[in-house]
Amino acid sequence: MSRTLSPWTAQSQTSASLPPEVDNEGNIEYKLKLVDPSPERFEHLVTQLKWRLAEGGGEAMYEIGVSDDGSFVGLSNDDMTASIDTLRRMASFLDADVSIIREVTVEQPPTTINTTTGNASSRYDLTKELISHPGNKVVEALIRRRLKEDQQFMEIRVAIVGGQDAGKSTLLGSLTHGVKDNGRGRARLNLFRHRHEIETGRTSSISHEIIGYDSAGTLVNYATTNISTWEQICESSSKIITFLDTCGHPRYLRTTIAGLTGHAPDYACLIVSANAGGVPDMTREHFALAVMLAVPVFVVVTKIDIATADQLKRTVGQLLTLFKAPGNRKVPVVVRNEDDLVVGVSNFAVHAKEIPIFLVSSVTGANMHLLNKLFNLLPKPVKNLEQLLEEPVEFQVEEVYAVPDVGPVLGGVLRAGRISIHNPPAQRTYHLGPDASGIFIPVTVSSIHRHRMPASFIHAGQAATLAVDLGSLDPSRLRKGAVLLGADFPAAYDEFDAELLVLCHPVQGLGKGFQGMVHSGSVRQAVRVVRVVKPDAEGEAEGDTEPVLLQGSDPGVSASPPLRPPSAPAIPISRGELGALSIARSKSTPVKKHGGGIPPHSLPRSPPRSPPQGPVLRTGEGGEVRFRFVHAPEYIRVGAQVLFREGRTKCVGKVVRVIKRVRREAEVV
Repeated sequence: MSRTLSPWTAQSQTSASLPPEVDNEGNIEYKLKLVDPSPERFEHLVTQLKWRLAEGGGEAMYEIGVSDDGSFVGLSNDDMTASIDTLRRMASFLDADVSIIREVTVEQPPTTINTTTGNASSRYDLTKELISHPGNKVVEALIRRRLKEDQQFMEIRVAIVGGQDAGKSTLLGSLTHGVKDNGRGRARLNLFRHRHEIETGRTSSISHEIIGYDSAGTLVNYATTNISTWEQICESSSKIITFLDTCGHPRYLRTTIAGLTGHAPDYACLIVSANAGGVPDMTREHFALAVMLAVPVFVVVTKIDIATADQLKRTVGQLLTLFKAPGNRKVPVVVRNEDDLVVGVSNFAVHAKEIPIFLVSSVTGANMHLLNKLFNLLPKPVKNLEQLLEEPVEFQVEEVYAVPDVGPVLGGVLRAGRISIHNPPAQRTYHLGPDASGIFIPVTVSSIHRHRMPASFIHAGQAATLAVDLGSLDPSRLRKGAVLLGADFPAAYDEFDAELLVLCHPVQGLGKGFQGMVHSGSVRQAVRVVRVVKPDAEGEAEGDTEPVLLQGSDPGVSASPPLRPPSAPAIPISRGELGALSIARSKSTPVKKHGGGIPPHSLPRSPPRSPPQGPVLRTGEGGEVRFRFVHAPEYIRVGAQVLFREGRTKCVGKVVRVIKRVRREAEVV
């Protein structure tokens, strides 16, 4: 499955062409014309559209008036109207709707089209149809399936990040409730979860809000008629945008990191206040986190109604400098109108090089319609979905609830596999853990909900809440950071090896004995460095001499590290990209040690003050580092992305080996 937002780039209109069509994958189809097809031809077209919709997860893009080599031919008004009517008939057969994204007039078209690269002549056998005339139209159309009772809506998760007082919660309140702010934060009141958040105006926890779009692309939120609950939004929508409102204050930075790693957002929306006159340190920090985690970023500059021209100029100027920094290779695109949106934003979701910048106001509502159109067009990123579906179940637990008359409920994201309540109880019984002793307990999934709507199944990449049956087990053993596994013999690990790249570290360097916090999926715990191996070092730092057991090996038997599975993410940052992150690390504010919603057992101890022993990794260096969990064993998989930090220290990497220590009899409880 391969999804692409649009083949259009900034040069498409000026060059009068698109990239050549890809026939064997993707959800994009080029059609020269669709005028009065025969019944056999129409049946073939419907089958082709069905395949494109499957490739796009329920969405497809059709370029009408374009040959297969991407050249703009265009159609007359009559032919374009007939082609759009045919496309709507095709969509109706598949319970889908068509919406026009853009219409372009071919001003200076080529006189002829090379018929050897397209198949227009074989389809229509009319050479004159390959002659383009000035004034012809080229149309891009979005086809989206309607939501059926036995189908599930598409969900895209967007993390709202940025420094404090940037207007994140206010903007989110305006988007979800469809109301303008009064300039004093009225729009954000419905988003706060705690009393102190209302009193201070600062978010201290991860809150969730949603908006929806129906098959025709119409916005569905709380301002829509007869819509007042999440359930009603989901029932009326084919596509759901889930917003994760994060914390902007440095005091709650760890909560923000936990949200970015545990909730697995598809995109990050970086909020910057226009009247700040620049880019604050915490905003740079959040942008660096998104880059490290390989999350595509777009920017929203708020409060343009109260910012002076000089403040707005300096803010946008510093943003452009940040994005164009050496090693970052980002292309900022300021979106001023719908033409800029459809041309400049099209490909940023695919290769994440473009960064759209929106200038909005939650008070006057300026340019808010551009944001709404952006969310309607965003595709769902897919990374090896077919392979993830075939892997054993792995559900990351981010929230634990006790619901009256239901029992314990787990909230989180399904990373791999499928879960269906239609399966027999034995096939929906999984292992939940580990607890403080590294033990997993059997639980049976009794019901599934997505956005408070009952669901019969979920698959990899979807967020959901699962009601589980513990039997006679104590519910107090449930915790955030646990994982629900479908493996036959799950195991928790005390140590793991990671290929690590040091983005920033104090003068002494990262060496044995250093302690900090590691984030990997739902895992958040203090770890200690027990060994460092540098690629160019002759020796290595000696770790503890206690025997260890590598995953899949027997005690005393040497085992080679398992290979990274194809579905596992690689390190999303190279050494050449350090230049962009150096701006954030050089101006970042030291983080106060505060729980920020993280369980007390996972708070790190103070790092040792003594010089590190053996080899060390300094800023810009990479190597293999062995970490040991400080408090309790955790489940962590080979290939998982890890983020290690403590104060100004920032490292990113991937797990290459997991290790289970062989406990002596005296250590066994």
